Amino acid sequence: MPLYAEVIIDLVSNAVDRPFHYHIPSEMQDKIKPGMRVEVPFSNRRCQGYVLRLPGKSAVDSLKDIAAIIDPEPLLTAEQLALSHWLSMRFYCRLIDALHAMIPASFRKGKRPGEIKVIEPTDLADGAALKRAPAQEKTLDLLRQKGPLPRQELIRLGANSHSIRSLEQKGLVRAVTARATSPVNDGLEDEQVSLTKPHLLREEQAICFNRIRAALEEDKPEKMLLHGITASGKTEIYLQSIARCLELGRSAMILVPEIALTPQMIEHFAGRFPGRVAVLHSRLSVAEKNRQWQMILDGRARVVLGARSAIFAPLGIIGLIIIDEEHETTYKQEEAPRYHAREVAWWRARYNRAVLMLGSATPSLESYHEALEGKSVLLRMQERVTPIQLPPVSVVDMREELKSGHRFIFSRRLLEELNGVIERDEQALLFINRRGFAGFVLCRECGHVVRCSSCDVSLTLHLDRQVMCCHYCAHEAPVPETCPACRGTKIRYFSAGTQRVEEEVKKLYPETPLIRMDRDTTTGRHAHSHYYQQFRERKAKILIGTQMIAKGFDFPDVTLVGVVAADTTLNLPDFRAPERTFQLLTQVAGRTARGPRGGRVIVQTYHPRHHSIVTAADHDYISFFEKELENRRQLAYPPFSELVRFLFSGPDEEAVFEAATWLTGRLEPAAGEAQILGPAPASLYRIKEQYRVHTILKGRALPRLAPGLKKVIREYHRRKDSGSVRLAVDFNPQVVL
Repeated sequence: MPLYAEVIIDLVSNAVDRPFHYHIPSEMQDKIKPGMRVEVPFSNRRCQGYVLRLPGKSAVDSLKDIAAIIDPEPLLTAEQLALSHWLSMRFYCRLIDALHAMIPASFRKGKRPGEIKVIEPTDLADGAALKRAPAQEKTLDLLRQKGPLPRQELIRLGANSHSIRSLEQKGLVRAVTARATSPVNDGLEDEQVSLTKPHLLREEQAICFNRIRAALEEDKPEKMLLHGITASGKTEIYLQSIARCLELGRSAMILVPEIALTPQMIEHFAGRFPGRVAVLHSRLSVAEKNRQWQMILDGRARVVLGARSAIFAPLGIIGLIIIDEEHETTYKQEEAPRYHAREVAWWRARYNRAVLMLGSATPSLESYHEALEGKSVLLRMQERVTPIQLPPVSVVDMREELKSGHRFIFSRRLLEELNGVIERDEQALLFINRRGFAGFVLCRECGHVVRCSSCDVSLTLHLDRQVMCCHYCAHEAPVPETCPACRGTKIRYFSAGTQRVEEEVKKLYPETPLIRMDRDTTTGRHAHSHYYQQFRERKAKILIGTQMIAKGFDFPDVTLVGVVAADTTLNLPDFRAPERTFQLLTQVAGRTARGPRGGRVIVQTYHPRHHSIVTAADHDYISFFEKELENRRQLAYPPFSELVRFLFSGPDEEAVFEAATWLTGRLEPAAGEAQILGPAPASLYRIKEQYRVHTILKGRALPRLAPGLKKVIREYHRRKDSGSVRLAVDFNPQVVL
C-alpha cells in the first residue's frame, strides 16, 4: 500500500509551484490514486490539491496527513498528468496553470459535470411490507419501474415529499449522486440537423484520403499537412477520415480557429455523426460545457469539435486529431499557459499513437517547411471540387485613386462591382480587419492624434455610440469638437473600420439589407450562428466583417469579395506581418466563386507591389513561401530558429527596465549559443497604465534550455523587489508587439 502522496497545492502562486509530500492515513491507503483531488493541511489552513503520484519513499521525515479525499474517482487521467508536466516545462508556466487548463472551472470548485441527486431503493426495500402505507408503496413502485429519479421528478410522477422522507427514515430509500445522461448539442437538436452521406471523392481527394486511412490503420503516431486550396474539399476528407477512425474503435477531435465557424461545422459533423459529437467553445454556458464534457467522459461523444481549448478534452483512445486552418494565430493562447494547440495536439498524438492532420489553404511557414524537410507527410489538393475554379483577383492601387481625385473609401472598380451584385440579386462580402468607424482621430492643424490615457495607442472612433474607445483597456472618451492640444477645429477621422464601411454602404444602398460581423456585434452567445443563418438564408445581400468572415464560410451566392484595406496587417511591426497578410487575402478570396455564378475579388491597397499582395492575387502559395522563407533565413527567424520572449510589465517605468536588465544579465549563462535581444521597449510600450519591456532569446533547439531558463525564472520570482513587475514568458510567440 502506498504511504506517501505527492500533491500540488491548488494555489496560483510562484511560491508554491512545486509538489509537496504528504502521508496517507491507513484508512485512505487503498483509495488514493494519482489524479484525485484531496484536502490537505497547508501552512495554517486547509487547501485543495491534486495528487500527482504515489512515491515509494519520501526524503522528508515528518509529514502531515492528507485530511480528506474530495472525489471518489480521479479527476485527471494519467495522460493529463503527464501532459501537465510537459506543458509546464515547454511553455514556462506554473504546474497548477497547466492543470487548470485541462479541467472546467466548475469541476475545480467541487461540482462534477452533469451530477444530480437521485433517490434509489436500498437492499432493505425488497422485503418491505408497506400495505398500511400505500403512498410509500406507490413511491417504491415508481422507483422499481423507472429506476433512480431526482426528488422533484419523483414528486411530479405522483409521489409526495412526506412519503419519500418516511422511506428515507426507514432506510428503504436513499439519496445518492448520479450522472445526468441527457445529451446537449450546443442548441442544435439532432432532429434539426440534416443527415448527410459521404460524397464521392475526386481523384486528388481519394489519393489523400487513402494515405490518411493507411496511417490510421498503422497504429503509430504520424503528422500530416493537408495543403488544399479553398473549396478543394478538405472538410469531406476530415469527415471520411473521422468515419474510418470510428470504425477502428477510436475517437477523433477537430479544432477550428474561430467560434464563428462552429455553426457551419456543427452542421457538417452532427449531420454525419448524429448523437456522437460534443461541442466545446467559450460561448457555452457552464451547464452546457459540463454536459458536453460529461458526454466525452462517458464515451457517448466520440467526436469532439471545438476551438483552441478543446485540445484538452478528456477523449480516450484518440485515433485522429485534425486542426483546420492550422496557420491561424488563434491557436496560440495569450495567457498562462501560453500553449500552441498545434504543439499540444502533436504531444497527444504521440501519446495515443494517433494521426495529427493539419489542414490549410495557406499553411504556416513552419508547418510547410517541416513537411518539405520530411518531418511530416505533405498531401496536396490543387483543384476545387466545384466546376468554378479560383476567382480572378484585381488589385486596385489606392494611390492612383487619390491622384485622380477619387477620395472615397471604395475604389471606382469596387463600386462598379457592388452595383452589379445588387442589380443581379447576388451577395457580397466586404472585408476589413479593423472594427470601429475610424482607426484614429487626428487634428489637421497640429497633427495631434487622440490617444488612450492608459495605453500607448490611438483611440478608435465608434460612431454608433459617439465615443472613442481603446481596444486594449476598453477606456472610453467623448469625441472632441476641438483639438485638446491646439484647440483647433479641423478634427478628422482616418483609417476606416467595419462601422465606417457599414455606414457608407447604407448611404449607397439604403434599401439593401446588410450584416456586420465583428467583436462588437457578436458578443451574444448565439450571435455567430444567428448571423450565419441570416446570410445563408439570403436575408442580407452584403456581409461586412473582420477576419471572422475570412475563412470557412461557404455561400454559393457570394459573387464578390471586396478587401477594403489590404494593408492593415501588413504595416504591423512584426516579422510575421507579410505572412498574415497573404493568408488573410487568400482565405477571404476563397469565400467567392463557390457557386455556378462564379465570382471575383477586388483588393484595395497602397502597396500593390508587395510580394504578399502580388502572390495572393495570383493564388500562388509556393512563390510566396519561397520569397518569405528566404527573408526569414536571412534574419534567422522561425522556422530557422525558435524564440522565447520575456515580457516585463509594471506601472513604474524605471522598475520595469531594472527588472528586465537584471533577468537579461542572468540569462547569458543559461542561453548557451542562443542570441539575446534586448531588453528593449515593446512595440506597444504602454497598455492599461503598464509599461512593457521585453527580452527575446533566439536560437535553435531552445526547449533543451528549459531547465536552466526555469531556474533563472525562479530566481527572478524570489527577488524581493520583483513583486511590482510582472513577468510573462512565451515560447514561440505568434505576435510580438
